[in-house]
This record gives sequence, C-alpha cells and structure tokens, in this order.
Amino acid sequence: MDELDLLDRALPDARPPSAEVVARARARLTGPPRLPARRRTWMWMVTAAAATAAIVTLVFSLVAHLTTAPPAAVAPKPDQALYDLADRIERLPAPSGLYWRHVSIYGTYGRAGGFTYRTTSRLEIWQSRDPVDPMLVTTRAEPARPATPADERAWRAAGSPIRVKPCGKGERCADVTFTDQPKQCLYRWDPGAGGALANRSVGTITMAELAAFPTDQNALREKLRTYHQIWHRNGFTQSFEEFLPTAANLLGEPLRPDQRAALIRLLAALPSTKVVGTVTDPLGRPALSVDFGTRGPNVRYVGERTGDLWMEQRTLLDPGTGATLATVDYAASTVSWVAKGDAMSYHATAPETGWTTQRPAPPEGCAKRK
Repeated sequence: MDELDLLDRALPDARPPSAEVVARARARLTGPPRLPARRRTWMWMVTAAAATAAIVTLVFSLVAHLTTAPPAAVAPKPDQALYDLADRIERLPAPSGLYWRHVSIYGTYGRAGGFTYRTTSRLEIWQSRDPVDPMLVTTRAEPARPATPADERAWRAAGSPIRVKPCGKGERCADVTFTDQPKQCLYRWDPGAGGALANRSVGTITMAELAAFPTDQNALREKLRTYHQIWHRNGFTQSFEEFLPTAANLLGEPLRPDQRAALIRLLAALPSTKVVGTVTDPLGRPALSVDFGTRGPNVRYVGERTGDLWMEQRTLLDPGTGATLATVDYAASTVSWVAKGDAMSYHATAPETGWTTQRPAPPEGCAKRK
C-alpha cells in the first residue's frame, strides 16, 4: 500500500473503527524525541486496521527525530495547564470564512544503508460551509530524504544512492527512492460528503452540527453522548467514559474558541488526561503536550527481529488557540532497536490550515484521480 492509498482510506466513506482500535488509537503526530538505536536495517508497515483508525482522525502517523531529548521540559499540574489554556482562548474572536482548508503533513522514518531517512505525505481538504458544495481532496507523496544533516553526510558517503531497500537480507520490501521531485500529486472532488467532516472518528458530524456544539462543558458532554449512542447501535462496545477521550480529535476541527475551550475543560476533567509538558512540535512550533490516555497504532517491524510494537500517543496543542498542532506516537516498550518513549510517528497540521474566502481549486501539476 503506498501513501496515496493510505490517505484515500481515511476519506469520508471510511468504516467506523472497531472498539478495540478506537480504545488504543486516538482516530488525531511530541516533543523533541531521540532517534532509537538500530542494529540492522528495518522498515515500518502500519497494520491496516490501526492505520485506518489513526488516519480517520485525520490521521497518518509517522516521525522519529525532531531533536535529541524526550518531551517534558515543563510539567505543570495534571489538569491546571488545560484549564488555564481554556481560560485564555475562550474569548478570542471567532475566525470567519466560506471554506475550511485543512492541511495535514504525515512523515515516516526508516533506516537503510547506514542512515535514517524520512518520507512525507500531504493531505489537503477544502470544505465549504454550504453542504451542497463538493469537497476537494488533494494528496501528495514526497520522495525520501535523509532525516538530518548527519544522515545526509552518511547518505553521500554511501554514494548518494537513488534507491535503497529498508529491509534485511533475504526479506522482501519495496525500494525507497531518493529524488528532488515530488513522487505523485492527485486530487478529486467528493460530491457526496454532504457537508460532513472528513474526520469521522467521533461520528458523522456536519459543519452545521459542529457550529451548533454547546459551549457549556456539561451540555457538550451530553452532546457527545449522542454520538456514542450511535456508535453503540452500530456494535461499538466501549462505555461512554472510554469513548470520551476520542473527542480530543475534534480539537483540530473548525470549532469556535468558546467551543474549543469547553471541549478542553471537558477533556481536562477526565481521569485519563495527563499534561506531559511544553515541547516543540514536528514543524518547530511551541506546544503543550497532553496524554489523553490513548494508544497509537500497532506497528509491525521487520529486520533483525519481527514483531509488533504498540505506540502511546500525545496530542500537541497550540498554546495560543488550543487547536491541535500535531499528534505523535511514541514507542510504548523497549526492543532491540528502539527505546520506550522514542518518537516513531507524527501527523502535523500545517500553518495554512484555517478558514478562507478563497475558492478551492486543484493545485497546479496535480492529476485528477479516477
């Protein structure tokens, strides 16, 4: 499965994730992690169910390597930092615009040829306030590049290979290609969205329904209960209390500041919520790292060892707006080539995300997806 197939699976017609997956994967890549030690080459293959759930949260998960230390520079009281954040943003002016533009960047890190490389993908969604207007979805896959200056020196010392294999001897895997040109850019119009958000991790929520979300914490809790009941009727077996942390996925959606403040207060009161500290997100922005008690995707690795590795997920919030800047998955255990707490994947919200009066148009150079 390539990046574009993975992105496509995250779009509006995705099936709801299973109860087990939702319990462990949040359905929306942090502080400065350190690269895990690796003895031999390896590659990541995200399992299909968990990847779909992670992406449906406007999702894709993938990083390692932001700086050199695990997050936790500042450790405020478990919940007070979130209440303070809610107080700061509650009375901010509500942004305006006709179209909501959401740009997500997903990166994955691998090891081959004695250096670490990074590949990235970009998902861009334009959605109108008018439910009749189609949704514009653009996906762009970027080529692999050395992850750091040190990795680039190692790559050049190896002869600047155009292709490498991220797997051990005798194992089968696709080549990783190093070029200066984007691999592929595709777009499509989705006339069937009907005004519903592409993120279906909490439920099928339209732009109009989101705009009507309560600004009172208790009323918001009851509103979320209606979505849990829909999940329950569809075979979802988790309790409402177990379901509530999933609402953190909405912090990256076009909520008004007073709505986002109410949601932050609701999440702050949950027993599973823990403020990790002040960190830097994958795009270099200051952020408040929060653990909502969810697990990231189950990742299968190959190379010196073959097996599964669970991830713990952190949500990185903008200290100025309370919106999600990124989610990052950290290794939940230590294996031969990675230490517990190492950042393994991320999904970052690009700075251009927001309301705009500009009409959506397919990016230049992108092909229409059939």
